[in-house]
Amino acid sequence: MGLKFLTATALAALITVPAMAQDNYPDRPIDLIVAFSPGGGTDVAARAIQPYIETELGTTITVVNTPGAGGEIGFTELAESDPDGYTIGFINLPAMFAYSFERDTRYDVNSFTPIANLVTDPGIWAVRSDSEFETLQDVIDFAVENPGALPIGTTGSVGSSEHLALLVVQQVTGATFSHVPFGSTAPMRTALLGGHIPLGAFNLSEGIEFAEEGQLRILGVMSSERSPMAPDIPTFIEQGIEVLGGSSRGIAGPAGLSDEVIETLSAAIGAALENPEYAAAAEAANIPLNYMPAPEYAAFLTSTDADLAVVWSETPWRQ
Repeated sequence: MGLKFLTATALAALITVPAMAQDNYPDRPIDLIVAFSPGGGTDVAARAIQPYIETELGTTITVVNTPGAGGEIGFTELAESDPDGYTIGFINLPAMFAYSFERDTRYDVNSFTPIANLVTDPGIWAVRSDSEFETLQDVIDFAVENPGALPIGTTGSVGSSEHLALLVVQQVTGATFSHVPFGSTAPMRTALLGGHIPLGAFNLSEGIEFAEEGQLRILGVMSSERSPMAPDIPTFIEQGIEVLGGSSRGIAGPAGLSDEVIETLSAAIGAALENPEYAAAAEAANIPLNYMPAPEYAAFLTSTDADLAVVWSETPWRQ
């Protein structure tokens, strides 16, 4: 998806709203909403950076897991929170906005104050290490010859980043899979490891540890080039399937955060990301960092929503 930058006027309107000065912010604990269950990529990213942001802000941050509906419940709670800086949360693109095209969500692109993107996590397809499918082409060939007979689990719901990538794979290969949405990472990965589904689509950070331990075989990565986290695993593009996919994870608040709060949070997150101890912790936790400050992140939110509108008009993904 191309990055389209907002005009200065539009950007200012998106990320700033006049508010009372909060010179003493923060003077009490902050809730950090994670719209997925513990153990998934977003939860891991949140808990890894949490103590470093706490240090910079001088207050406690509580990670609040609010799973359900592929993240929609948590995203809605964040959007409807008071814009006082004491409730912030991780948001996930493109899934967060994709849901708005297929159903009536209680939020849209203007419901959030972008603060910073932290992670861009490429998509993967994986099987158990003892699977009969040795390569990505093996599963494509099977799904071409046996339309709808091969289930593939995803960590979100219909319209998630994994589901959207699946639709593109089917479009460019002629294969037909049976989509099995699990709503979050942990149950899908458990089902895959337990042999209840033969194939899973999720993010690299959520599967690389299990591949390194020999429990899973990653068939391909949906990035433009091989990931430093998995240099021996070919991309989909290398294997002749022109598909890019994945999920970005960043921190936002509800619309209407004051300039003072935005600046305070942005500075704290920036300092945390520059902390060598955090960088080492992120690498150990297989977190693929990709920092975008507030203006760039705001533009990314807007461009993602616009790009999804084009995709929806051409290939609606409702099941």
